[in-house]
Amino acid sequence: MTTPPALELVPAVVGVVLDGEDRVCLVRDEKRDQWTLPMGRVEPGESVREAVVREVSEEAGLVVASPELTGVYTDPQTQVFDTPDGRKQFLAHVFRCEWVEGYPEPDGDETTAVDFFPVGDYPNDLAPSGGWVAHALDGEDVEVT
Repeated sequence: MTTPPALELVPAVVGVVLDGEDRVCLVRDEKRDQWTLPMGRVEPGESVREAVVREVSEEAGLVVASPELTGVYTDPQTQVFDTPDGRKQFLAHVFRCEWVEGYPEPDGDETTAVDFFPVGDYPNDLAPSGGWVAHALDGEDVEVT
């Protein structure tokens, strides 16, 4: 019997960024060739709040304010990936954020397009998000400790 590869739990952040017209920012992920919410790993020494602000800026070119944690999620069906560094399962901290400045612009490295879509009217090739947008829009805020 072979032992399955070790699974490392990795903290990550997801930004549900809203504009003033109840539209959600999505970025086109180059690797998966589908639309997704701006997301990424938390860097060492960085808070999850700092990480979501940085990731949204890097991936979408937007400055966001007042990120509010709306949920923490992990799903072995959609959030486990084989990477060059081993098998990873992401623990996604989802934040509702308000766009305050900047112009939606892809980073050209990870993302190839950035756009805002009306809530509920998303592209057909939207990556699975486990209800994160709905929870971010309808749910109560979660206190970060």
